[in-house]
Amino acid sequence: MQKILLTAALAALGLLPLQGQAFDTLRTGIHQAESEYYSGILDRALFDDNVKVPIPSRLKSAKGSLLSHKVYGWHPYWAAASAYLSYDYDALTHIAYFSYEVDTATGGYSTLRGWNTTPLIDYAHQRNVKVTLTVTNFGTARNVELLSDSVKQRFLFTTLVQQLKSRNGDGVNFDLESVPASQKANMVEFCRRAVRMIKAELPQAEISLATPAVDWSSAWDYRALSGICDYLIVMGYNYYWSGSSTAGPVAPLTGETYNVTRSVDTYLNAGVPPEKLLLGVPWYGYDWPVVSSERKAATTGTGTSRFYNAAKDLASTYGKTFDQATGVPWSSYSVSSQWRQLWYDDSLSLTMKNDLVKSKNLGGIGIWALSYQGTGNELWRSIKASYSSAAPEICQITKIVPNPVTGEAVISYSVPSKGHVTMKLIDISGNVRAVLVNHDLEPGFYDQNFNCSGFSDGIYICVLQTPSGRVSKKIAVLKSDR
Repeated sequence: MQKILLTAALAALGLLPLQGQAFDTLRTGIHQAESEYYSGILDRALFDDNVKVPIPSRLKSAKGSLLSHKVYGWHPYWAAASAYLSYDYDALTHIAYFSYEVDTATGGYSTLRGWNTTPLIDYAHQRNVKVTLTVTNFGTARNVELLSDSVKQRFLFTTLVQQLKSRNGDGVNFDLESVPASQKANMVEFCRRAVRMIKAELPQAEISLATPAVDWSSAWDYRALSGICDYLIVMGYNYYWSGSSTAGPVAPLTGETYNVTRSVDTYLNAGVPPEKLLLGVPWYGYDWPVVSSERKAATTGTGTSRFYNAAKDLASTYGKTFDQATGVPWSSYSVSSQWRQLWYDDSLSLTMKNDLVKSKNLGGIGIWALSYQGTGNELWRSIKASYSSAAPEICQITKIVPNPVTGEAVISYSVPSKGHVTMKLIDISGNVRAVLVNHDLEPGFYDQNFNCSGFSDGIYICVLQTPSGRVSKKIAVLKSDR
């Protein structure tokens, strides 16, 4: 109740998504900028991290996702208390609760921002959407402190396992920003240690990493990190930011010196498997005071972050132009003799980014951030139009990634009709070595994790049996290749 009242008061003062905010970020990422801004507004007492809640039962339904790609949305702690009720869960596969803030003195947390008590987790699970916990650590000094200390890291990962178990969380999303070049190797070892320790306790946990659109500090070994984590989410925005010298697109699809397409290609050319790369897309824009109405006019002050719903309202009032060079809309208007220029992403520009994801065979998208869409449903429609799949027509093992398996793999499969489903791994002598699935399922597309520990190197047959038929696929185990 306290948070609801404060949220209403902030909205009345223009301090929540209805109006957007100004952040003097000096190229600070939008995740950090907004988190630090709202941390100064929302009293930490709103989130009592020591409240004891009963261990919830797993409420995830048996219905398979009908989305062809991952759709991963960050839920920020400053969202209105009831915001999660307005999400279209048919357009989501994952929600990342933002965030566990690292205490770099110990590796524990300074705050959980309500993870212990949020009803979002059970609500999402009932709707077949996974919920992960985002871990944030912002700033060069703070990341040096964490990444150079294995003792703090072990305490962090132990604490994360406890938090995931207490709320039935589905994994961890690490968001470490302003990592310096000196910590490049330590960042790789940090992720390796995280995966090893967390999955030792929770084998099904998904470990992902938020990564930069441009590696300004040369601190990121994309190929090594993608080989360790389940997937990377490139934050494909903030190309223009609050401190930019001219107005411009937050997430240009093309054009400019740096753009989303170039960022994606950089990752792929570095050796990141496309299915392990998600493209982060913005549900926000920036609005700058500028010298004139000309496209990309010089700025005269700090830009203001506009959540999508506020940007849409401004564009509706003053009109907008779709910029063919960069693939995003912009709007120019004047208030009290001051020219302003707004650049943001709408349903059309986001659909074009979805097309890029599909053309590059990427794993899906990430969204910064949920709740910014307001009451409209056009952004949800864009996702479903791009990624919705009809119920599968055939029983099929669509892919096994990676194959050969050196540690863990994901087996993707389809179930065309309701009924009992089994998935077994059989060795070349015909012996059943593991039963991975053995329960009733609704029609849909599913992913099943497979850990090859306990298996000898060799060829195995993955056999999927559904009411509609039986299919099989070879899977190779090659642990000695690690």
